[in-house]
Amino acid sequence: MFLALAPFLVLTATTTPAPIPAEIGPAGIPFRLSADTPVVRLTRAQVEARLAAGTEQNPPDLSRTDLSGLELAGVDFKRANLTGARLVGTKLAGANLFTSDLTDAVLTDADLPKANLDGSVLRRANLQRANLTGASLFATIIESADLSGARLADTRIIGYLRSAKLVGANLRNANLGADPGNQSMGVMRATFVGANLSGADLSGANLFKADLSHANLTRARLTGTDLRNTELIQTDLSGADLKGAKLAKSDINGAIFTGITGRGQIQGLDQTRNRDKAIFDAK
Repeated sequence: MFLALAPFLVLTATTTPAPIPAEIGPAGIPFRLSADTPVVRLTRAQVEARLAAGTEQNPPDLSRTDLSGLELAGVDFKRANLTGARLVGTKLAGANLFTSDLTDAVLTDADLPKANLDGSVLRRANLQRANLTGASLFATIIESADLSGARLADTRIIGYLRSAKLVGANLRNANLGADPGNQSMGVMRATFVGANLSGADLSGANLFKADLSHANLTRARLTGTDLRNTELIQTDLSGADLKGAKLAKSDINGAIFTGITGRGQIQGLDQTRNRDKAIFDAK
């Protein structure tokens, strides 16, 4: 009698389970699935069948499925349940993931340029090295997600990124600023409270009115970045490059600016709030 737990893991009733072999991801990075992980491997046709079977009352269920490496560019995943799903190296260019639930999903090395992730949930999702260039993440929950090394250039993000990891991420020219068209609903802005953006590249990014309180921006590249009206309360910017950054009306209470590059080229530093409570190198 054989019990198949995954395409590459077979247990017998009479023999000791063999070690689970390492799978090799698209970037040549090995990964393993534990023996008790109930993952179902699907083909593109099976994915499309499940999506087609979904209804308003019963959204498509793709939770705990393995879609790694599949070509799913442009596929409509609207409202789909993808919690705990594996999408390692999956091709999702232009895919519609509007209001999809990707809680605890693994999307390492996934390709998502210009994908629609508006209203989606990415809580604790692993998006290391994922390509999200030009994607839209409006009203998206990205709490505690890992986007270390991810490509987010030209991406639109208005979301909740509390405690998210964006170590070394590329956010060049990303639009993370408050949305003036939704002020009647309250300030719609990106929230990075406690996030780790160390070594991230935010050159030319729009962070107008974003909340970066208690965030780690050590050694981050912030050249020409719009940080006006932002919350930088107790934010660590030590070693960051701030040449040409705009800081007018931002709250820098307790912010750390030691070892920064381009202090003399910061625009609006004299107009910041609580400047006397920020920490700078002694002149």
